[in-house]
Amino acid sequence: VATLVLTMMIMATTVPSRFARSQNTGVQKSSGRKQVSFICRASWNSTNVTVDKVKQAEGGRMVVEVDGKRVLLAVVDDQVYAVSNKCSHLGLPLVGKTKMMQGQVKDKCIVCPAHGTAFRLDNGQVEGAWCPSFPDLPLVGKMTPEKPLETYESRVGDADVIEVNV
Repeated sequence: VATLVLTMMIMATTVPSRFARSQNTGVQKSSGRKQVSFICRASWNSTNVTVDKVKQAEGGRMVVEVDGKRVLLAVVDDQVYAVSNKCSHLGLPLVGKTKMMQGQVKDKCIVCPAHGTAFRLDNGQVEGAWCPSFPDLPLVGKMTPEKPLETYESRVGDADVIEVNV
């Protein structure tokens, strides 16, 4: 779910001075009226997948599509994690359709099958070496600096269905 922008038109002639002084509050003057913009996160999205279904899946992880994004769900020690299924190095899937592209969950990390980087499931940070399967050579090596994996908030809703805040 994209960021939801709520805009309120304030019809009164006065706005507290603490809003008017700050340049970062979103207060704008327009034809005598003052406009205040608020940015909020939208609601949680159901994955239509239960915790048990993820636990029973190969490797305790599975990929679902949530709001147009491929999200990798993993359950480790009864904790549910949701991360991008796209590696931050080259954008390859962490869990793909072929046997060769099956990232493994190990020590609360997802390990990229293409280059061996381990990403922490809780915060997406790189654990250990960046691209250990790639040589460190100009033009053909690691190519990009270390980048964390995108993570999403997750929770268990009604009937043990996993919800993700994408």
